[in-house]
Amino acid sequence: MDESITFLHSSDWQLGILRRFLGPDGQARWGQARLDAVARIGEVAKDTGAKFVVVTGDVFEHNQVERQTILRACEALKRIPVPVVLLPGNHDALEPGSLWTSSQWQAHAPEHVTVLTDTTPLEILPGVEIVGAPWRSRRPLSDPAAPGYADLQPSDGTIRILLAHGQLTSLSGGMSEVPNIDQVALEAAVADGRLQYVGLGDRHSTTRVTDRIWFSGTQEVTSPEEDAPGNVLKVTIGAEIGIGIEVEPARVGAWHMVDHRVELFDEDAITALEDWFADLPDKERTYVRLAGDGSLSLPLLARLDAMIDAQGEVFASVERWAKFWTVRPAPDAADLDALQLSGPARAAMEELRQALAGGDEDAGAALSLMHRLARDAG
Repeated sequence: MDESITFLHSSDWQLGILRRFLGPDGQARWGQARLDAVARIGEVAKDTGAKFVVVTGDVFEHNQVERQTILRACEALKRIPVPVVLLPGNHDALEPGSLWTSSQWQAHAPEHVTVLTDTTPLEILPGVEIVGAPWRSRRPLSDPAAPGYADLQPSDGTIRILLAHGQLTSLSGGMSEVPNIDQVALEAAVADGRLQYVGLGDRHSTTRVTDRIWFSGTQEVTSPEEDAPGNVLKVTIGAEIGIGIEVEPARVGAWHMVDHRVELFDEDAITALEDWFADLPDKERTYVRLAGDGSLSLPLLARLDAMIDAQGEVFASVERWAKFWTVRPAPDAADLDALQLSGPARAAMEELRQALAGGDEDAGAALSLMHRLARDAG
């Protein structure tokens, strides 16, 4: 290579993924957003002068995605104006029945898209080689990256880029269900000149491991736990081997998934939560997962429930995080007597009050619901 080379690194598109908490409308918009983010990668390629795009695994959510998902993915890929190299990951592994061998993919895949099906080096440009380690099973028995570079010799002047998919022990905490990538061996392959860049997938947050080893992260957020999703990496490697590399994230995602923790004991806390919701941007593209603790009188609890329900109509979705939602009703006599119930309804209310006094929190929730329904009916 006589000059530096720029390319884009992406991963974990997971096209066809479902998220139950979004509901039908939110799911449809979010699914389209994942495709839109792929198209925006094409815009970044055009704006930056990138020569090609690599995607390091999990292009699709699984091998049985609907035909529509494959066809829409092909249309999004057509909007990337440079060669695209795809690596099968654990979600879309090269196993029997793989979508990569399906008639839908074979018939509609754009000509400028290459799927790596083995570890044979691919000369993407004169002086630039891509080597990959495609997954052949969702449960490999050994380091999933090693086959891509184990037999390589130090580069003779060719820029060599490894595409791999999997977790590093230093980041996974040893919790991965399959073998991790050997980070020490990978760094050694970079240090001795066998590899000039390592593009990794599987981790959904953009993560720098070393200056030449990166996880790009997913192109669009999939979970509130992700701290840096929604990017594609612009990678520029200098013409002289071993010298000069620059990696810069570029935003392509449009959605947000947010965890928010609150303590709710009085009206001021509810007002503060209302203000927090009001200040969030991009509401129609934001999922909020609420964790809450506290106790509220029945009128305040009814106000809280009504507010959360209303925000759920404005945002993509607002969900009480069941694992961390412990907001308890604190009904007092005045609240309940104000309902002016009689007959069986009054008897049921008194029974629930006695149960609550005995420590039954479910009775408190039932009283809260009774209070809200009676108030709304009145």
